[in-house]
Amino acid sequence: MKDLDISAASFQARFERFLIGCEAVEQEAGAAWDRESLGEMQDHYAAMLVTIILRTITADGWVSDREVAYLNELFGFTYQSGELEQVYESCKELITSGDYEDTLSDSIATLQGLNAKLADAYRELIALVCDIIARSDGFVTAEEKAEIAHIRDLAAAK
Repeated sequence: MKDLDISAASFQARFERFLIGCEAVEQEAGAAWDRESLGEMQDHYAAMLVTIILRTITADGWVSDREVAYLNELFGFTYQSGELEQVYESCKELITSGDYEDTLSDSIATLQGLNAKLADAYRELIALVCDIIARSDGFVTAEEKAEIAHIRDLAAAK
């Protein structure tokens, strides 16, 4: 098994544990988790990861077939490169806005307040998914490196 495949398998296992943790923390948190505006905790954080992936794989201006393959493998999607580019274009404003960055930072801070261990696990997932997407491209551009560093900085802030 290639190193990248091992990382993808590790992500899948960690992501499953994270989702189970979200269910437990959401039940324990009760009203502290604003389900009305944020939705179910596991869906909220999964959507944030998909957004991170889209930001990362489009940072260099194009989407490689390998990047799409790993996205499909990680989340069980069935995108082709062209389809994923269309998805990105349809939500580009939201993904590239400052609102996204604030939402990511606020989401991590909220999780930190509810369960520090789960917040740390989420930060590890973000780092792992950034690494997987960058390595799946075959060549990491300066733009991708900058976006990955930026996302990691946002996620690391406590």
